[in-house]
Amino acid sequence: MADNRTTESLSSATRWLVLTFAGSTAAGTIASVFVNLFVFVVSGQLSSLALFNGAYFFSLTFVFYFTGYLFRKSSPLVPYRWGLVLTASFYGVLLMLFHHASQYILVLGLLQGVSQGFFWFGANLMTFDTVAPAQRIRFYGVNSAVGSVLGVAGPLLGGALVELMPGLRGYLLVFSLAMGLYAATFAISFSVPEGPPLGNEPLSFSLVLHRVIPFWKEALKTLMVRGTREAMSGLAGVYLIYIATSNAWVVGVYSSVSAFTRMLGSLVVSRRVLPASRPRAMWWGVAGMTAGACFLFLLRLSWGWIFVYTVFASFSMPWFTVPNEAIPLDVMDRDPDVSRHRVAFMLSREMGLNTGRLASMVLLMTLYLWRQSPFMLVGMVVLTSLAQSWVAWMGSQIWRQIRPHAA
Repeated sequence: MADNRTTESLSSATRWLVLTFAGSTAAGTIASVFVNLFVFVVSGQLSSLALFNGAYFFSLTFVFYFTGYLFRKSSPLVPYRWGLVLTASFYGVLLMLFHHASQYILVLGLLQGVSQGFFWFGANLMTFDTVAPAQRIRFYGVNSAVGSVLGVAGPLLGGALVELMPGLRGYLLVFSLAMGLYAATFAISFSVPEGPPLGNEPLSFSLVLHRVIPFWKEALKTLMVRGTREAMSGLAGVYLIYIATSNAWVVGVYSSVSAFTRMLGSLVVSRRVLPASRPRAMWWGVAGMTAGACFLFLLRLSWGWIFVYTVFASFSMPWFTVPNEAIPLDVMDRDPDVSRHRVAFMLSREMGLNTGRLASMVLLMTLYLWRQSPFMLVGMVVLTSLAQSWVAWMGSQIWRQIRPHAA
């Protein structure tokens, strides 16, 4: 019978994991929103912003394989810590380039992808190694809620610094603050227990997992489609708000409202969504995200509709993403050699997500070349939100088939 507990207290190791993730999230909430804004401000073009993000997703995909090879004898904590160091270094490069950053959009996107590739490779494996299956919904809900709380204050602080300081000086301070927070997170990470080494399983095995592991092919498809919306949601509100108001403070307020409503959704999901009710939760999430996206078409009437969009979409998102995050892990649990294959699973997972992210970004760049209108981005947000209904349906099918085997 499936374990329906969602209120079980997190273990000490898992709490440290939440804390170190909170540190990196704090840095990200202060600076990551304003990285995209900085790229747009110095370049003045949505195409440059799309190029930056496309390069990011491209390098993110392939650096996972390099990381898996380089650290095969190490615990996932090692690449995670390297990811923290490299991400801090990325912000250092932004500080050095500053006004000249527009000349290196492609390089900067690739560099950010490399740093985040190290980070997420370690973070995903640390999660699998540390969090017990019975605690996954609880962990993802609490982790999302903690990140959302930090996300309320971070963008407000970043937006205030950028708006109040003349020229681009606010970005200097924001990126410097992010570097300090990543350094603090690096120190906290030494309290997280090390997991087993990555092992010597051939990395090429990740390319054939969908042939040899039942249900992984279906899980991989859901990840690809899910990735299409993730790429768009990271750009939509920030870009649309800024072109409508030219005010970084309003961008920060928007991001904080998004984080607050996402926090509320995450808290409800962590308490209410049981393993047996995951499919229904995902459908509610898709409905809310799609409804919210449709309000963006009212942008011509008032930029306030962008805030209506984020309230709907952000509250609904955890209902979709929290259960969806657990499905690939549940499929992995059905593999009796999962501890030996876990690196291959994670590589395949990231390949699926980034394929979807990169595909949607390429399509956005193509549409923008055809017509330079913000409604190209709005259309992509609506289209990729609707596409998640297929993910909810396929996820329901997967869960229905593996649930009898769940412990």
